[in-house]
Amino acid sequence: MSSIAVVILDDDAFLLKVLQRTIHRAFPEVDIMTTSDIDEFWQLLNTKQDLDLVLSDYLMPQMNGLDVLEQCSSQNPYPVRALLTGDMTLSTMMRQPNVVHAYLAKPFNEADITALFNNVAALKSLPFAFNVRRQLGAMISFPVYPLILKELRELVQSDEFDLHDIAHVVSQEPIITAKLLQLANSSYLGFVRPTSSIDEAVSRLGTTILMAITTSLLVAKNFESSIPSAIHEKQLNIAANYASCVKRFAKQAGFNLHDQELLFSVALLSFVGKIILLSQGESEASFEHEKAVSEEYASSNFISAYVLKLWGYDTKMCSLLMSCHDLAATDDNELIPLNHTLFIVRQILFDKHSPMQLRAYCDSKGVDPILCHLISEFDWHSYTS
Repeated sequence: MSSIAVVILDDDAFLLKVLQRTIHRAFPEVDIMTTSDIDEFWQLLNTKQDLDLVLSDYLMPQMNGLDVLEQCSSQNPYPVRALLTGDMTLSTMMRQPNVVHAYLAKPFNEADITALFNNVAALKSLPFAFNVRRQLGAMISFPVYPLILKELRELVQSDEFDLHDIAHVVSQEPIITAKLLQLANSSYLGFVRPTSSIDEAVSRLGTTILMAITTSLLVAKNFESSIPSAIHEKQLNIAANYASCVKRFAKQAGFNLHDQELLFSVALLSFVGKIILLSQGESEASFEHEKAVSEEYASSNFISAYVLKLWGYDTKMCSLLMSCHDLAATDDNELIPLNHTLFIVRQILFDKHSPMQLRAYCDSKGVDPILCHLISEFDWHSYTS
């Protein structure tokens, strides 16, 4: 882990010492500043512009943690903002959805600390410019990490998990269940025989795609009061069409199933940043034909990568989200063919380039001949009509 700097505010001196010991035991290289004094806290926040994490207790006599983090978001939006609380009810978390990036529940253990700090370190490793990171930290709309997604992730990451258990969790959300069944019956994804069983749908789609679908739908639910349902549905359908097209293109190019599922998930989760921008009043036209972005501007894909990394998604997925607008945006040999696939499909679906023009361009840039040939042969009409 690269060195990260954190400031912790808590009126309980004993708990501050426990936190400091627990963090240093797991991450001895972390620079930890602790304080129980609110004035000292503001001084640290304003003098340490490159802080990576601010962690505040919720219940304090001087000021509650939500108010502290809300003020942090305007004074120094660069660091990740985490709330230490014994109240993890949905009503508490939804009170200020744009203020809190992460929660550390009481009683915490070393595994909780490890998860939080690993996500902060991974987020720091992503190639965001300083100004972009400040824009992302200051977003006025930020989706709360859904508890159902946390439950699913813990199930999937356990040594032994049962698909029936996963199906039981997702079946608690009727909208998710309906979308999973719709995609599990989709000819675009190669399924011929229909199914009405959520257990079979989970088995067909696999956990990678299931997590992406669930995440995208839960983000939409987070903003259902601020964005009309018709716009939600439209943007989700655009993302699902993009994801299906990417997966089929990758399959025909000979990619293995793991990479097909990864590409599907990246394409679908591009929806996350678009919904957040829409919730902040951006027009749909502002990102329908999103071009290569400046290092000084947080695009919808950058927003998706930022949110997903905070929620513990794989760095590879986040890197692909940030690089898919440019053939030369990654020098990671493992990611290059995946990046090129996303770029090709985006150019056809969103920038409306003709297959002939795009093939010529990709040929000139040294893109894999298999991908170049497939540009001419692929059935684009099914996804563009």
